[in-house]
Order: sequence, then structure tokens, then C-alpha cells
Amino acid sequence: MDAAANTDQRRYRRYAIKGDVFIGTKPLFHTVGSLKDFSEGGAGFEYVASNGNPPSRTLEVDILCGKHLRLSRLPCRIAYDITVDRPSSGSIETRRCGLEFGRLSDHQAALLSLILNSSA
Repeated sequence: MDAAANTDQRRYRRYAIKGDVFIGTKPLFHTVGSLKDFSEGGAGFEYVASNGNPPSRTLEVDILCGKHLRLSRLPCRIAYDITVDRPSSGSIETRRCGLEFGRLSDHQAALLSLILNSSA
């Protein structure tokens, strides 16, 4: 296999999440999951597929970090949504979803930068 094929093609460095950080899709938190990694350009999270309906391809999300930090209404596009654990008969399906951030407001970009700097 070509060495170039194994390299990460992402534009931005991904940061692993320290502690519990949650993400919910808007407007009704139809999907809530655990943030696994993120960057300036996007995020990855895992969620339990409770109703068989994946989030819509474009959406807004809220990211909840601890008691006092909340990134609200981040515009996103779903880059992928895949099964993590294949459910056996009657069990729950866990999925991994990759998000690409859309255009962020100055306030959203500043909060994201604050979180990225504390994770570096």
C-alpha cells in the first residue's frame, strides 16, 4: 500500500476530548451523543441510534463542556454516519458521526478557539 494513502487527509489537527463533553442536534435534541474529537473544522461524536433515523444531512448542534461552557447553534454538515457496534438481536446500535462545521459567528469561533487551546 502506498504510504501517501495512509496519511491523514484532514485540514485541521484533531484534538481528543478530555472529560465528558456532550453534543446535541437542534432544534429538539433529537440526537444526543458524546463528543470524541474535534478541530477548527469539525467534530466526531458517538450516539445511540434509538429510532433508526439518522440526523439530517445539515443541522445545528450545541456542544456542552462542563457546567459553564456551551457552544450553541453551530451550523454543520454530516460528513459520515457509520455503525460502531453491530447490534445483536434486540440490542442497541451505537453510531459514529463526523461533522464539518459551517460558517461560525465571531463569538462561536472564539469559544471554539478557547476549547481547542485548553485541549492542546
